[in-house]
This record gives sequence, structure tokens and C-alpha cells, in this order.
Amino acid sequence: MKVLSELAMADVGTRAKGGRSWKLGGASAFLVLCYVVARNYIYVHDGMLRPNFGLIHQAYDFNLWQLPMTLFGVAAVFAALALTWRGHRKGLVWIALLYAFVAVDLLALRYYVTSVEPQRMIVQRVRLETPKLTKPLRLLHISDIQSGGITDYEVGIFEQIKALEPDLILNTGDFLQVVPPATFASELPKLLALIREVNPRLGTYGVFGDTERELYRIPADQLAPLTMLSSRSAQIDTGGGVISLHGLSLYQSKNQIWATRTVEQWLETSKGGDFRILFGHAPDYSLKVGELPIDLCLAGHTHGGQVRLPWHGPLVIDSEVPKDWARGFRRIGIPYLNVSAGAGSNRFEGLPPLRFNCPTEMTLIELVPMRPIR
Repeated sequence: MKVLSELAMADVGTRAKGGRSWKLGGASAFLVLCYVVARNYIYVHDGMLRPNFGLIHQAYDFNLWQLPMTLFGVAAVFAALALTWRGHRKGLVWIALLYAFVAVDLLALRYYVTSVEPQRMIVQRVRLETPKLTKPLRLLHISDIQSGGITDYEVGIFEQIKALEPDLILNTGDFLQVVPPATFASELPKLLALIREVNPRLGTYGVFGDTERELYRIPADQLAPLTMLSSRSAQIDTGGGVISLHGLSLYQSKNQIWATRTVEQWLETSKGGDFRILFGHAPDYSLKVGELPIDLCLAGHTHGGQVRLPWHGPLVIDSEVPKDWARGFRRIGIPYLNVSAGAGSNRFEGLPPLRFNCPTEMTLIELVPMRPIR
């Protein structure tokens, strides 16, 4: 029979005590995890992903504010226990530090998704060859600026636009989504001043979005040089070919049947040699135009989902299109389609600007003459 020394006995006793502290930490972590899963399940069950932006706001506050504060509280409890349970001190201190570490990480994530990525503007670049133009043309597609109030961020957007030197700007809606004390009346003149500063040689055209219904009441001459096309067309002579441009109303962009009716009328009046661009706020209309003789379709509205999880993609896109179509440039039959992830972020029901793995963007589409086949 082996006899344990006094030192070995002390070591066994220490490990036993340490094991009890880690069991306590594991049990508390399991309870916290169950609570977090249950709260988020309730948000999803109640319709957060339909989407319900009020519930999205609640889930954001819970996971990135209330939860880290709770974890700091749990860390404080374990730190206090470490002062009184001397035999378990080392394990309890480590558990307290782990809880505090997770809490700090969650607060850092809150800062990143609210204050960093929503302002990390990216310029996507696309090159598209066409036999319908004889000279290159730089088309800038921007969408969903959705400003809560004109700030340095919006000024920076238009400085970037000016540096890109586009020939034509197409905006697929949601210009403003004001947050009090800002008002539509106070912010629209500021936005129009920025638009005037960068107005390119072929003009700036837009369609109506969801967030600026007040625009309908503004006379066209007061919006100049911004030209709004709602179920209307425009012919643009580029000097190297003609662009036939058709803008959908907000309702048409979200209703495939109504969209095809106005699109068919537009196609009858435009020429086959024109470079045809169809644009609307929501991309839903694109589901019914894949076989129509259109060169390019543009849309926004989805914001790319704003929150995109690795291996899953966007949680919410608020559209009937496949989630793969929620952002980016692709061919959808005869036309190409570009859906912008947006230059701003949704602020509905007081939601803060919120983005993860989906930075703000605008797209520079370079239309170039097709190279001859040798």
C-alpha cells in the first residue's frame, strides 16, 4: 500500500477545492447560456426576422448592452467570493476574469457594429462591356444613404463621389431617415447641396424609397439637379451612344406584376440599340425581367442584410429575392443586376446604425465598348 506524503495530501486537497470552484463556474456559465439562448429564441419566435425592427432593436440592446453588464455583475460576484473563499481563490479569480473578458468583447463588438463598420465605406468596381456604346462611361450606383442627419460621414460620401468622377449617378432611393431633433425640412437642403456639388455631366437620377415620402410633395424644380423618375423614362445621349433609363415607382419595384406592365410599355418606346437601364428601390421586380431585353437593372433596399453571419449570409433582407441577390453584381438572364448594400443603415424605430460583415458601399460601373473579336 502506498502512503501519501503530507505534501501530496495538500496537493490533492487543493485540486479538489479548485475543482469545486470550476464546477461552480461551469454551472453559472450554463445558466447564463440558457438565458441568452432563451431570450434570443423569443425574439426570433415573436417575428424579429420577418423583419420587426423594434424587436431587432431590443435584441441588439440585450446582447450588446444588457448581457455584458450582466456578465460584469457575475464577474463581480466571483471576485467577491475569491476574497472570502480563500481555498478557492485562484479558480474564482480566473472565472471572474473570464466573465469580464467576454463582457469587454461584447462591448467592443457593440462599438464596432455601431460606430466602425457603418462608416467603413467601400467602393465596389464593376467593368461591363457592351456593343451599344462607342465610348467608355462611368456610372455610379448609390442607394440607401438613409441619413439620420447630415454629418461628416455624408459629406465624406460625396467627397468620394467627386473623386470617382462619374459621368452619371443613379440613386435607388432612401435618401433620408431623419432622427430627431433633425427634421426632413432641416436635412433635405443640406443633402441637395451635396448632390449639387457632385452633379456629373449626364446628370443625377433617382427613384423614391421607403423613408422619404415627403419628397413626393417637393416640386421637381426644387430638387434639381436631382431628377426623380417614378414610372417614368429618360433618354440620355452620352456622346457615344444612348442610354434609355426607366425608373420604377416604389410600389412597382416591390410588385413583380405591376413592374412588368410599365416595363413592357417602356421597352416598346425605346430602341433596341439603346443601352437600357431599369432601376427601382427594391430588387423584387428583377424576378420577372430575366427574359426581357434589358441591359442593366439596379436596386437597393436590402442593405445587403446589414448583419451577415459567416457561412449563413444575411439574417434579414426584407425582400422576396434569393438571399444571394441581396447585394452584389450578377447576371439574372439577359440583364445584369446590381443590388447595393447601401451607403447608410436602417434607423427605423430608433435603431442605431448597425452593420456586421456588411460595410456600407457604392458601386462604380464602368461601361466600355465591346472589344472586337479577332
